[in-house]
Amino acid sequence: MIKRPLVWILGAYLAGMYLAWQKLSFFYIILFMLLFCTVVYLLMFRVRKKLLSRSDAFVWCLPLLLLLGFSAMVGQMKLPDVYNEFDKETSCELSGNITMIIEKQKSRALYVKNNVVTLSTGDPYVCENVIIFCTDNQKYLVGNQITVRGTLQKFSKATNPGQFNEQLYYQTENIDFKVKAESILITDASYSKFQTILGGFKGRLIQVYETILSDKESGAMIAMLLGEKYLLDEEIKQLYQQNGISHVLAISGLHVSLIGMFIFYILKKIKLPITLATFISIFFIYSYGVLTNFSVSTNRAVVMMVVMLLSALFGKTYDMLSATALSALIILLQNPLQILSAGFLLSFGAVLGIAMLLPCLHTLFPTKNALLSSLFISASAQATTTPLVLYFYYQFPVYGILVNLIILPLITVLTLTSILAGIAGCIYMPLGIFLIGGSNYILKFYEWVCRVGSKLPGNLITVGRPMGWLILLYLAFLLLFLWVSKKSGKKYIVLILIVAPIILFLPHENVGFEITMLDVGQGESIFMESEKGTTYLIDGGSSDVSKVGIYRLQPFLMSQGVGEIDYAIITHSDKDHISGLKELIEKEQIIIRNLVLPDIASKDEAYIELETIAKEKEITILYISTGDVILDGEIKIVCLHPISDYVTSSSNAYSTVLNITYGEFDMLFTGDLEKDGEIELIELLQNPMYSAKYEIHPATDYDILKVAHHGSKYSTSVKFLQIIKPEISLISCGEKNKKVTRLIQFRFPCSGLKMA
Repeated sequence: MIKRPLVWILGAYLAGMYLAWQKLSFFYIILFMLLFCTVVYLLMFRVRKKLLSRSDAFVWCLPLLLLLGFSAMVGQMKLPDVYNEFDKETSCELSGNITMIIEKQKSRALYVKNNVVTLSTGDPYVCENVIIFCTDNQKYLVGNQITVRGTLQKFSKATNPGQFNEQLYYQTENIDFKVKAESILITDASYSKFQTILGGFKGRLIQVYETILSDKESGAMIAMLLGEKYLLDEEIKQLYQQNGISHVLAISGLHVSLIGMFIFYILKKIKLPITLATFISIFFIYSYGVLTNFSVSTNRAVVMMVVMLLSALFGKTYDMLSATALSALIILLQNPLQILSAGFLLSFGAVLGIAMLLPCLHTLFPTKNALLSSLFISASAQATTTPLVLYFYYQFPVYGILVNLIILPLITVLTLTSILAGIAGCIYMPLGIFLIGGSNYILKFYEWVCRVGSKLPGNLITVGRPMGWLILLYLAFLLLFLWVSKKSGKKYIVLILIVAPIILFLPHENVGFEITMLDVGQGESIFMESEKGTTYLIDGGSSDVSKVGIYRLQPFLMSQGVGEIDYAIITHSDKDHISGLKELIEKEQIIIRNLVLPDIASKDEAYIELETIAKEKEITILYISTGDVILDGEIKIVCLHPISDYVTSSSNAYSTVLNITYGEFDMLFTGDLEKDGEIELIELLQNPMYSAKYEIHPATDYDILKVAHHGSKYSTSVKFLQIIKPEISLISCGEKNKKVTRLIQFRFPCSGLKMA
């Protein structure tokens, strides 16, 4: 008899989803289903020693589940018809029904379903789900039908490695487009009384927590209990992430189980019949899910908690793996693309770790010690989530298990007292203030622990995104541990769990000289890494991408496993070349070892400000001018411009120009060089005496030219191009410049030039 049929059913559904993701022909799906049925028939009826019995009849349904998974994924991957009717954005009129309202810091997000979108051409299109951003003060209720005039926008795709993929994220959330509203009209005021009551209660709880706690603590509390992160202090969020406890800021199984079991316990204490107590508890658990916007982790926790309560009611044994499989199936039936989301994978990964690894650890090391049991739980969850954390976030909190051991014992007290204080505050505020005292000190203690943890040496390791085969090898070691621990029972088997993570932390191999031009919109940033692992960042800024350092530069660097930049070379001090680098310096998550600035006589305000920030952060400042050389193995970086103490009225004219050679490969970086600066560079390139004066020998036939000033007509003259004769020219510019901007990456192995 096959155990846990729900796990097999989920497996078949996942297999169908995977085949659809691989765009396999429907013909092969039918062929596979027929083959599967044939094998099942032989195993059940024809072989002498039957491997399947009649009690395993559910296996006949597995091909249908595979087909269902395939069809669901194909349907989810299909874009709405209106998607191909416009480029990035277009004006529209939209009508639909509000399903959810989420408050933001300075706006609101209305989630609207069953939409009819009418473009400026007058053509109507059906669109399932849209998110509308508005800043008005009109009162909206879930269930209202609205008509919106505004700008229909596509979600942006990731154009750099490590960059947040907005389009994929919202696909996993089943959202097709976003709309920037200009006007909204409620055309049908009908609303959901149930969700309105819950929404009003939620709003009241938020007001209570904001009253009885300080801004920092109330933001954390509201995120933990109500799932609203718009009030969360950015510093607290970063501290929790750096110490591996950001999971406490998300609604999880712990919150749901505590609330569910507490309500169930109270109902039993007042002698309510078990059946009635069970269904009342389920109602409250479901209501809490609605109240907190039913995130993936909440959805999983609610389903598992309901299964647990019903199992007890009907006298059945609760099986954690079966409950996990059922909750995953329910979520993926609604949206198969959730399988790609970090929230889904981390939530289910942690539960699988606890369900599968924890029993093995308890078998190997039987204990009644609460601290050791907590260590086993934390280690089991971390063992299965570590590859996911590295894949999505690129960094590993070294002391995460230790910090979790300190903070988790208090989470039960924190959750229950905070809920009681919030409810009490809704009735009588002084009582809420009295009850919240313990929670307030626990939150302050959490912050103190995180601050101490952040100051410990090597607290956060930047590993980068592991390669797929390394993740598979790591998972194979986990399976080996499960198999061997059940077969042998030897304690030393636990060494597999200790040694296996080393696979994920192996440093990236440098195959040669790597140059990456990043998409930063209207700006410029180029990353280089030598065979020896020396890292360079030439410029890093943008004039049209907000927080380009945080959202473009830092994710790229961390995804490559780069936690520090050896040389940050600034060609000149315009905002579109330095804004992101300033953010990196101020945030200090990426360490800058040396800041290289052009050696000029007259420094503008932005130049001086950058110098000042670097000095405050104790970054070594180097000044570069014509003739200066950086030697790094086979790489030679020569500064061609500006001359020492260069005087000019234009920041573009003093842009640092770098001649880079690697074997027979030559590349010329020109910053925003124009006018007087370009004239001087031409003289250097044409006049042997001038180049001999500075003992440099620039190439006259370049493989690659980084075009100056984003392709401006005021730079890179015909005369200049005739001298350097580039084979390939790269331009970094914004889309509004009507240039095609994308990531262009070149890898140069020793064997020659290769374009990737």
